[in-house]
Amino acid sequence: MLMIPGPSDPEPEVLAELSLPILPHYGDRWMSVYTETTHMLQKVFETENEVLIIPIPGQLAVEMAALNLVKRGDEAFVCVNGVFSGAITDSVKAVGGKPVVISPELGAAPTFEQVKSALDGVKDLTGKTIFIVQNETSTGAAVNPGEIFRYCKRKGMYTVLDSISAIGGMALKADEWKVDYAIGYSSKALGGINGAVPVALSKEAWEAAASKKGKIHSTFLDLNAWREAIDVDSSWGHPHPTSMPTSVIVALRKAVSMALEEGLEKRYRRHAEAAKELRDGFGDLGLEVFTESKFLSNTVSVARVEERWDGELRRRLVKDYNIMIAGGLGPMRGKVLRVGHMGRSARHENIELTLAAMSSILKQVR
Repeated sequence: MLMIPGPSDPEPEVLAELSLPILPHYGDRWMSVYTETTHMLQKVFETENEVLIIPIPGQLAVEMAALNLVKRGDEAFVCVNGVFSGAITDSVKAVGGKPVVISPELGAAPTFEQVKSALDGVKDLTGKTIFIVQNETSTGAAVNPGEIFRYCKRKGMYTVLDSISAIGGMALKADEWKVDYAIGYSSKALGGINGAVPVALSKEAWEAAASKKGKIHSTFLDLNAWREAIDVDSSWGHPHPTSMPTSVIVALRKAVSMALEEGLEKRYRRHAEAAKELRDGFGDLGLEVFTESKFLSNTVSVARVEERWDGELRRRLVKDYNIMIAGGLGPMRGKVLRVGHMGRSARHENIELTLAAMSSILKQVR
């Protein structure tokens, strides 16, 4: 039972889609499947913007944003509150940008006041990019980026939101929040199969890529190649510049349809209730929640541990109960444990079983 911050266990109906005959990645039938999936994803992103499905891991979608939006030599602002947001600085450097880090304490998320303070000292922000991770799974800290991004757009900036570990489990309002480039994910809270990353792009994001045409040092990650495929090759059912893992996307279509059928608000409430139940259970086990209370995530919870029994707890959860949770990353290795409650795992039965197993083991290893 996967109680990690992704991937999550897909619903049986999603797994069943993988047993269907394989579709080719072009032609009228495929075009219908792909288009239906992207249109449903627009509802999850809460956007009128175009949605692409990119056959890559989530980190490459972040690199795609940097390649297409960050100009060589330009500053790019990165809100860093953990390992995964920290990795964005490397993507910015790789394309010749200059990352400016906005960093709250670990366990917290960037606030509007912190971001505004960092930006107000810059003379001209027009055309510069800001990156925010909506939900940092290394710390369990979540941010509401709406006020931040609306301010950035008034300054003429491009806004990038990594919603990889939030989409499907926490509200995502791309249009209301003024997100130019929103990154989703298939196999965390949406409950699909990993290998396909949905990305919602504003008109301004497409225009930014067009202004860099010929200067983007990639072919596959160049949005201009995707634009050409959409505009030219859709006529024969191939709206992307590469082959596609069609079965993965068919499974994603099912996962998204199930999320919409459940109802997004109801689904978000289910995730919030699972998160609270787990963290209340942490308290009963004598575990302290690592994340500051006003930044708590609805898809992952992080608790402090003692290094002397952390590894043994996680090892025995797998060996004795077939339950997997995650350990700390980077500077928090050996100091915290991380439990995901995403998609199928955000249910009372999963939380109850995980807490009971942890309780049994902790009585022996502490």
